[in-house]
Amino acid sequence: MPIITDLRAAPRLNQVYSRMGFKPAKADIPESMLAMVDEAIQLGKALAEPKACYQYFPIMRTEPNMIEIEGQFVIQSAKVYDWMAGCQGLYIGAVTLGPELDQTVAEMMADNYVTKGFLVNAYGAQAAEAAMVELNHIITQETETNGFATSKRYSPGYGDWAISAQKDVLQAINAAQIGISLTDNYLMIPEKSVSAIIGMRPQR
Repeated sequence: MPIITDLRAAPRLNQVYSRMGFKPAKADIPESMLAMVDEAIQLGKALAEPKACYQYFPIMRTEPNMIEIEGQFVIQSAKVYDWMAGCQGLYIGAVTLGPELDQTVAEMMADNYVTKGFLVNAYGAQAAEAAMVELNHIITQETETNGFATSKRYSPGYGDWAISAQKDVLQAINAAQIGISLTDNYLMIPEKSVSAIIGMRPQR
């Protein structure tokens, strides 16, 4: 099962600014906030330790609103069934930035550095998304090399796919090996983590 310990997580700055609550252009950020924003971004970069794991699984059987993954679990979702139309298998993947960023944000909030904590947290959220985009790119390259195409990704909790499916998804790829665990409410720890499935189908 591939593990990536040097995953690239480079969010676009305009997306980071938007996540922070500003307009996408740096020129639109109030001058009084510029130094704090830049500092938060640099701190977020320093704290993030992006990692990923992923694995391909054949699809054993499909029925309306149901997909059975060979040797793993059954997905009950009309949305996923439609999303994976024509796919003969799928990749399950997860990324995380590690615990340091979350811990630092929590400490900032506890020490009443609320604005700075919010900005670092916003950077981390966008960086986690960028890490999943990078994993998606790696998987797409891998499948295209073998003559296949990929679907768009889909995650537990989207549409009608229950968030409780997160447990099956993470167990299938042993996401604990990159430090991801779940709360009783199926939220990932570290918080800056993303999981998804990506379908594989013949190129048209």
